[in-house]
Amino acid sequence: MNNADHAGPPRVYLNGRLLPRQEAAIAPFDRGFLYGDGFFETTRILHGVPVFLDRHLERLASSCRETGFGVEVDAAKLAAGIRELIEANAVRDGYLRITVSRGPHAGKLTELRTDEPTVFAEARPMELPPLDALPSLVLARSPYRRNEHSPIVRHKSISYQLNVLALAEGRRRGADEVFFLNSQGRLTEGAITNLFLVRDGVVLTPDVSCGLLPGITRQVVMELCGAEGLPIEVGAYAEDDLAAADEVFCTNSLRGIMAVSKLLDCPEQVLGAHGVTQRLQRAYAALVERRCGSGGI
Repeated sequence: MNNADHAGPPRVYLNGRLLPRQEAAIAPFDRGFLYGDGFFETTRILHGVPVFLDRHLERLASSCRETGFGVEVDAAKLAAGIRELIEANAVRDGYLRITVSRGPHAGKLTELRTDEPTVFAEARPMELPPLDALPSLVLARSPYRRNEHSPIVRHKSISYQLNVLALAEGRRRGADEVFFLNSQGRLTEGAITNLFLVRDGVVLTPDVSCGLLPGITRQVVMELCGAEGLPIEVGAYAEDDLAAADEVFCTNSLRGIMAVSKLLDCPEQVLGAHGVTQRLQRAYAALVERRCGSGGI
C-alpha cells in the first residue's frame, strides 16, 4: 500500500483512541498548553515502521519519570496504537511525532504528579531523501547560549521556543542549522540536531554535561563507530575545535546523518571531503533498512 492509497480523513492518536484529525481536541487548561509542561519525540517512518521507536519511547518514559509525572506511560500500549495509526493513515514513508504533557491543570502549579497525562501521536507521509544520500548543511552559530545547568536541557521538552528562534535567525542568515555554545563557550548541539566533529580520523562529540539532548541517532552513531572501528571521544570542545575539524556532521532522527559543507562563523569556512561521514551514513542507512525492512522497531 502506498501513501496515496489512504482514503478518508487522516487520523491521530489521542489518549488511547484513533480519531479523525479534525475531531482531536486538547483542553485549554492542559499543562502542556499553559506551561509547555511535557515532552515529545519525532522519528522517521520507513517501510511503515517507525525508526528506533523502542528507544524513543524509553527516552520519553525516562523524561516523565525524572520530572515527577508519577505515572508511567504504557509503552506497549502506545507502540501498538502507533502501529495502528500508521496503518490507518497508510504511511509507508514519513514522519511520526509523539507528545506527552502532564495533562489537566489541577489548580496548583507545583503539583507535579498526574493521573491523566495527555498522550498524542501524529503519523503522516513526508518525502525525505534517502538516508545514504542526504544533502549537506550550512551551519551557523546561534546568537543564544545553552544553559548547561538547566534540568530540562537533556530532555526533549515541548518548551521549544529558544530552538525555534535560534533556527529562524540562522535560516535568515542562509544557514540550514545552528549550533549552540553553552555558558562556558563550549560546543553543545544544534537546534534540531546533535553535533559531531572529525579530526585526524577520530570522531568527537560534546558530552551531555555540556548541555544537550542525548539524541537517539547520536547514540546509534556512537555505537556504529565501535562497530566500524572508528575511534570516538566524548568531551568538552571549543568553537575553535569546530573551525579546525576535518569534517563536521549533524544527526537527527528524521534525517539521520548530515554532512556540514560550510560554516558561516569561526570564521566562514568551506569543508572538503567527508569520508568518515559518508562511511557512517552508509552504515546507518544499512542498519535502519535492516530493522525497518524486517518490520522491527
